[in-house]
Amino acid sequence: MIFLEVIKLSVKEISSIYQPYIVRIPLWDSEILVRHVELLDQEATEFPHVHNSFEIYYSLKGVLKMNVAGHIVGIPPQQLLLVSPNTPHGRIYEPDSEREYFIIIFDLPDKLFSAAETISASEEVHELKNILSEFITDYHSVYHDHNQCTEIIEQIAFELKERRLGWQSIIKGLYLEFILKSFRNIVPSTLNIASHDSQNLNLAIEISKYLHANYDKEITLQSVADTMHVTPRHINRVFEACFGTTFSNTLSLFRLNHAKEYLYKTSYSIDKIANLVGFSSSRTLHRLFQENENITATQYRKNVRKSMTCDEYIKDSE
Repeated sequence: MIFLEVIKLSVKEISSIYQPYIVRIPLWDSEILVRHVELLDQEATEFPHVHNSFEIYYSLKGVLKMNVAGHIVGIPPQQLLLVSPNTPHGRIYEPDSEREYFIIIFDLPDKLFSAAETISASEEVHELKNILSEFITDYHSVYHDHNQCTEIIEQIAFELKERRLGWQSIIKGLYLEFILKSFRNIVPSTLNIASHDSQNLNLAIEISKYLHANYDKEITLQSVADTMHVTPRHINRVFEACFGTTFSNTLSLFRLNHAKEYLYKTSYSIDKIANLVGFSSSRTLHRLFQENENITATQYRKNVRKSMTCDEYIKDSE
């Protein structure tokens, strides 16, 4: 089977990938234009450049270092860099460091989206628009590959090498699959919705559920962004839009509410409670009580227990 032959290819064996001409890939009622596809290594020289196309760098071996709009970006194996149109970028030349990487340059014409508005794929159109809107705002981002894009690159190499019956049609499908699966890495696979507002709301809810389940662990904005396959900046934008607050403040409030429950139901010390809800120090817990309740954690415990005693007295009197 062809599939088995493809899987056996090594990175070294696929170094011949090279397609310098335009390939037109039909999509909906329009087309994607693939302008250049190539597999490169540390010997390749790449000068800083800018163009009005999208470009994906996929690292196969070694850490690929890039200068993107003045930012130094490292791309480990099985991660990819997506560069939006009109963004200056270029590989940092390091001849003594072994690396191999795959690039694909392509255009998504505006008519691609307008042409699809009246067909059954309109939900896909809106979803891709939302992804691109986030991507272009960030202008460059590095993502973990959760969609086996390496296997697609291997299949591309096989088809270009063997050129069996139908290889040109198959190559178009593989290019399209690689592009779409690369974009899939931008958003969580659980979010498959058309509306940008509902996409943001669902992401905010998903993160809230994650915080509720993991509030007692070491959580950072970056770790949650990695888990959800989005950028930290996007999480903060979503929380501001949906909740009117930041991710950090939301996490602190989650922990504060759980601390209140411990103060109410247990006799644990403040230090122990702070540790149980994920704070590195009881000082943080004391500060949050002052900021949100205008009293200390100790006073909160006294007040809530006094209230509990009064309620029990009233209940007994009835």
